Amino acid sequence: MSLPRDSHTPPYRLVADELRQQIRSGRIKPGERVPSSRDLEAQYEIANMTARSALRVLRDEGLIYSTPGRGNFVIDPLPPETGPKASQGEPEGQQGMPTPEYAELSQRLDALNAKVDSLLGIFEQLRSLTEPPKKK
Repeated sequence: MSLPRDSHTPPYRLVADELRQQIRSGRIKPGERVPSSRDLEAQYEIANMTARSALRVLRDEGLIYSTPGRGNFVIDPLPPETGPKASQGEPEGQQGMPTPEYAELSQRLDALNAKVDSLLGIFEQLRSLTEPPKKK
């Protein structure tokens, strides 16, 4: 499954939105393991950093927690959805940010992730031009 290329929303936000919907709908239940960043990378055809950023958004929202060496898990019990923002598709992860510095760093990280994704796309195009054709 690949993400829409014509979206103005950063890829990590699209993945976070998809995972959030799966958690809220019960497809991924409280206490269950969330796909790893490597699984998300393969499933959505994104960079690992993009997948990790999507998981960071969900962690910041309090929907998942990480256990070193085991993975990411859905919080049990799930926190209630916060206000009308959550249901109207507003940018997630921006409710209750503790400091202006956090907001600035988050925006800078978003910009860097977008640049990395763009560069990875260019590298992929270059690789397809320089690799010899595969034999069948």
